[in-house]
Amino acid sequence: MVNILNGIDILPRVYKKIVGGRNMALVTGSANIDGSGHPVYEVVQRLASGSLKAIWSLQHGFFIDKQDNMVPSPSFFWSAGGVEVRSLYGEKLLPGEEWLRGIELLIVDPFDVGTRVYTFLNHLVMLLRWLSGRNIEVIVLDRPNPLNGRDFEGPLSRPDHFSIVAQLPVPMRHGLSAGEFLSFALSYYGLDVPLIVVKVRGWSRGEYFSGAWTLPSPNMPSLAAALVYPGAVLLEGTNVSEGRGTTRPFELLGAPFIDPFRLRDQAERLKLPGTRFVPMFFKPEFSKHSGRVCGGLLVQVPDRKNFRGFQTYYELIRLMARLHPGEFRWQEPPYEFEFRRPPIDMICGSDLIRKAIEKNIPFSGIRDDIECEISAYAESVRPFLLYP
Repeated sequence: MVNILNGIDILPRVYKKIVGGRNMALVTGSANIDGSGHPVYEVVQRLASGSLKAIWSLQHGFFIDKQDNMVPSPSFFWSAGGVEVRSLYGEKLLPGEEWLRGIELLIVDPFDVGTRVYTFLNHLVMLLRWLSGRNIEVIVLDRPNPLNGRDFEGPLSRPDHFSIVAQLPVPMRHGLSAGEFLSFALSYYGLDVPLIVVKVRGWSRGEYFSGAWTLPSPNMPSLAAALVYPGAVLLEGTNVSEGRGTTRPFELLGAPFIDPFRLRDQAERLKLPGTRFVPMFFKPEFSKHSGRVCGGLLVQVPDRKNFRGFQTYYELIRLMARLHPGEFRWQEPPYEFEFRRPPIDMICGSDLIRKAIEKNIPFSGIRDDIECEISAYAESVRPFLLYP
């Protein structure tokens, strides 16, 4: 097996050439590590020799301690690390002008999970748009897409639904590395931002994540959660628990009104590929249905090659809406700073999925339209692909 080296592993070899002695800010989370298990901030701080002036944190905070969306993190001086930590997910979602004083470049190391709704890459696109024309260079320490770089799922997000969970017209499972995603954004918006991608070595597009998974966010504790996330995230737009408040977020789904055995039997009749449904009872300790016993399913993925998360959860939600018409409902706004549109529409990037489920249309009834969008998307991002 080829040893995969992420951008952070390559950085020490190229640091003098691409960074030199310039003052910088680092965008990362405390859980991000290199291949030897050293925190990214520690590696960069050592290389910088006093030139690291600040760390900028994204959603969930630098310490990965905020559980849910729209929970701001404060900026603070981190005495143990000897550096100012400034929150991009605080009172505002973009820096103040004073943040750039004395800063000549940004180094970014996002741990993306391969699903468009995950805010990190979208937030960085927002940051790139804000930086355009300000003569601040951005160095991306790339990481592979953990869900592989060949498979795409779900409809494309549409510009009238762009938000912090959708800044580009990409499908739910987008198939891009962080560097590819941000390079595409640079072109899509025509941005004036000098961008360098420190490429991954040893990764090919067909590979899934390997290495140490270190909680990029509190409810993304494992690759198993990331595998189902392109579909399971749709549950955030419903009143069905997505397993937050348990030790198996996104792998579990349920609600007090669901009969897990009936749902399992109905789901198995659909013969969805690559998956297995285990009827379960669970009690969330926080979030939806906190303190109440929920009936539902544990969604397992014994065959990830053929598993299609978006299709699977589309059908599960369609089933739950049909089986429990008096109890199932869509969540009301707000969702990730959108106060008007239904959260499910923001998650899916349009109203297509909500309306199809409301009409009880099987996934086969919308598959061709989605595949047509994905085909066009694959062509649009081809010039930005960095890996074979």
